[in-house]
Amino acid sequence: MKATFSSCLFFLIFASSTVLFVSSCDDEDEPEIQYPETGFYGDNILMKEKTEYTAQGNSLQAKPPGGKRLKIVITGLSATDQTGIWYYHVGTSNNWAITKFDISTYTQVFQSIDGGQTCDLSMLFDVGNFRIDYYENDAVSPTYSKDIVVNY
Repeated sequence: MKATFSSCLFFLIFASSTVLFVSSCDDEDEPEIQYPETGFYGDNILMKEKTEYTAQGNSLQAKPPGGKRLKIVITGLSATDQTGIWYYHVGTSNNWAITKFDISTYTQVFQSIDGGQTCDLSMLFDVGNFRIDYYENDAVSPTYSKDIVVNY
């Protein structure tokens, strides 16, 4: 009886310790991609908590840690052939690979090039509504999305 009780007690202590160890070994300590409030060119449209911006003086800035990747898809929600699109200053792109603007879907893709390097770009917007989809670390569906409003 003593041996059985001791064995059960040992098993319970061991199992509890294992559960505590496994639950404390998650990815919480993994560095995350940072989206500061401002970038080199102004307000950062990627800052997750902000949704209202002015048409000029904006940055598309992210700080992916080494080994992390980021894809941003911007979609014009109130876009027409005349308005509701965006522009970027040629020569201001830092660590972004940028696709051509797709006029049929009013979308454009911005892909980080090197993890561990700050991505930034000077951007201007027409007045309108836009969706920003974040695909972190090669995710196939957005890890975060937000709609922004741009006014003068």
